[in-house]
Order: sequence, then C-alpha cells, then structure tokens
Amino acid sequence: MTADVSAPRRRRPRLFYGWWMALSGLYLMFWTTGVSFFGFSAFFDSIRLDLNWSRAQVSLGPAILALQTAVFSPTIGFLTDRLGPRFVTAIGMFLGGAGFIVLSRVDHAWQYYVAFILIGSGMGATSYVMVATAVSNWFLRNRGKALGLTFMGPGFAGIITALLVVLIREYGWRDAALFTGIGTWITCVPLALVLRRRPEHYGLRMDGDPPEGDVSESGESSTVAEPEPMPGGVRSILLSRSYLLYVGALSMQQIAITAMVVHHIPALVSYGFSVETAGAMVVVFTIASIPMRFFSGALADRFNKKLVVATMLSFQLAGGILFIFVANIWVAILFEVIYGTGWGGSNAARLSLQGEYWGRGIFGSLMGLQVGAGAVGGLISPVLVGWLADAYDYRIAFMTVVLPLALAVVMVLLMNRPHSGTADSVRLAT
Repeated sequence: MTADVSAPRRRRPRLFYGWWMALSGLYLMFWTTGVSFFGFSAFFDSIRLDLNWSRAQVSLGPAILALQTAVFSPTIGFLTDRLGPRFVTAIGMFLGGAGFIVLSRVDHAWQYYVAFILIGSGMGATSYVMVATAVSNWFLRNRGKALGLTFMGPGFAGIITALLVVLIREYGWRDAALFTGIGTWITCVPLALVLRRRPEHYGLRMDGDPPEGDVSESGESSTVAEPEPMPGGVRSILLSRSYLLYVGALSMQQIAITAMVVHHIPALVSYGFSVETAGAMVVVFTIASIPMRFFSGALADRFNKKLVVATMLSFQLAGGILFIFVANIWVAILFEVIYGTGWGGSNAARLSLQGEYWGRGIFGSLMGLQVGAGAVGGLISPVLVGWLADAYDYRIAFMTVVLPLALAVVMVLLMNRPHSGTADSVRLAT
C-alpha cells in the first residue's frame, strides 16, 4: 500500500531538467556577454594605444564579430532546430576561446581580424541563439520566467568587465586576453554539454508536466497545445508584416546597443572619468539590468507582451538621450540604471513575444534569421561612432544612435498577432 502511494511521486524529478538548462545558459550568457560584448570595451584603449591605431580601426574588430553573427546566425538557428544545441554550442565555445588566445598574440591588423572571426564564429554566432532556443523549447507556461532567469546572466557580465580592467592594468591586455581564452575552454565547453534538444526526446514534457494521461499530486493533468504552423510555413512568416516589424525593431535596437557597449568605457573616459570609474559604471549598467531581466519575463507571461517590450525599449531610448548629456557621476549612474533596465528587460519579454506569435517549432530558425539581420546594424554602428568620435567627439557620435531606438519602439507597437495559426496555449483539465 505504501508503494502504491509513493509510486506516482517518483515519476517526476525533483527539479525539471529545463531549469538546469536555464542555469547553464545563465552562466554561458554571463561569460560570453562579459568577455566578447561588454569586455571588449575594457580592451579598447589599451589595444589602440599599444598598436597605435585609430578608434575606427579598433572598432573594426567588433564590426567583424557582428558580421560573423549576421552570416552564421541563420545557419546556427537552423542547426539548432534540426540537430540540437549541445555539441554545436561546445564547438562554438572552443572557437571563441581560441579567438581570445589568438588576440593575445596580435601584432598586425590581419591577425586582429582573424581573432575576431574566431570569436564571432564561436561566441557571437552560437551562444545567444543556441541558449535561448534550447531553453525556450523546454518551457511553455513558464517560458518568460525561464528566459528571464537565463538572461540574468548578461546582467552580471559587468563584473567580468571590471575584472578585465584590473587584469589589463596589472598584467597587460595580452595576458588578459590569454586568461580569457583559457577560462572559456575550462568553464564554457563543459556547460555547453548540459544543453539538450526538446524534452519529448527524453520522455519528458514541457514545464515538467506529468506524462500524458497521468495526474499531478493536485489531481490535475495538463495538455499542451502547440501552435499550428502558418500556411506557407517559414516563408509566410518571413514575409508577414509583424515579423518584418519585429526584425526591424531588433535591428534598430542592435544599432544602439552595440555602439554603446563597444565605446562605453572610452566615451566615459573622454567625458573626464578615470578608466577604473568607467569600468565600475559598466558594472552598474549590467547589475541594473538584472531585476527586469527576470521580471519582464514574468510580466510577459501575465500581460500584453508587445506592450512590455515597447516599454522596455522606451527606457532604453530615455537612457540613450541622457548619455549625451552626462556631466558628472550622478548623471552617469542615472543613465546606467535607466539604460540597463530597458536593455535588460527587453530580452526575455521579446523572446517570449516571439514564442507567442510563432511558436517553438521553428524558434531557432526564426531567431537565427533575426539575430543575423540585427547584427548588420551592429556591424555599422561601432565603426560609425568611432569615426565620428575621431572627427568630432563622443557626444556628437552618440546622437546618431538615438533615432534607431525611437523607431524600434514604434515598430513594436505596430505589430499584430498573426491571423494564421494559433498562439502557444496551455489547457489544464481535471
């Protein structure tokens, strides 16, 4: 009799495996965002002064990373849907680590570009798409919360930037790049192997629901209704008005955030702050993004996802305007909090919106395409801002990335739920 009572409780693991994937994704996003996105701002001036290059020349490195992301993300998204994220992500982390090791030995421009080709092919093209797709495929009701947890990782990435500032000061930028590459191999490659394909391949169901026909301890069974594909498949989605607006909004946002991240520390230094203070401001920026990284996902689970995304982009827009007028430490902190809140909050809510509109069947393919399109803006904006900063100053340079954020807000508000197919839904039956 005792065995009969305890048997149903053994059918489900104590912690659904999807949450382990979310935690692994949190670290992968923390590390890759910290070293290849925010962290490069710490390397920027050291590389420029050591190699006697202009800001525009140094900016070509992140531009190449963005180009790699644009070229490979659609393929990576397709491979994620077809082959799963596990080994492709591990290979990407290996290539990313190798890129930083090559960077530590750079003496000529062509070597610098090869380093960023490796970093972009590995971290730029795999981490974001792979992790987000893998986590999204394991959740439905709790998709916003799971993505919010995963995207808390970049919220801690500023810590890595601050550590890189110290490493570069104590050991030089070359040794700091070498340590970064080795650290990527040691920590990220094993954690990439935690990622898995869909839960159904392992006898599980999304959100850790009981097996079909079984009942939970509360006497409920759950049935998950997948979204029906739109007539015409992927092509009809790609040509739909809402998807084009969605991709356009992401591209506009990417123009602003890439330029901001690449030139964050150099711009603050040009405003009169020390390198250490500028590095600390990056920490404030990323830490400020953490609360809304989670809560925007939770808000998206409960409220209109489109409005949540538009609100987060509006915060980022307000911060972008404020950055042009930074004059002291208090205005700088206010900027970091506002901009960080908007940028951090947009990620989980936006991906949750994508899941609601177009489902998970081709989540990776769609995400790869839109990240690739968005990376085009990231290819242009760092070089443009660097060139304008060389010719004029950073305040004038950053005026050029305010308008794209305003356009992003408008584009999201103009989106409508697709008429064909059904949104993700969950039906609970007793």
